[in-house]
Amino acid sequence: MPRFFFHVRFDHQNRSRDELGLDFPNAETARAKAVWAAKDLREEFAARGQDPRDYVIEVENASGELVFRLPFSQLLDS
Repeated sequence: MPRFFFHVRFDHQNRSRDELGLDFPNAETARAKAVWAAKDLREEFAARGQDPRDYVIEVENASGELVFRLPFSQLLDS
């Protein structure tokens, strides 16, 4: 089963790295998990006085290739 790594990026420079990753059957399942995580995290950012729209979840595969980017703004503005 493929492993996906969920990194949270702020301001196109700073990034928290997911060193463990999670196994999912495909990228679509990983995207659904990222959406769920972003909805959960946006409340934490807001509680700290940070605008969640400034953050992006970047998901990479085990080879370090970017599979997709999920901007928090995409969830909040839709």
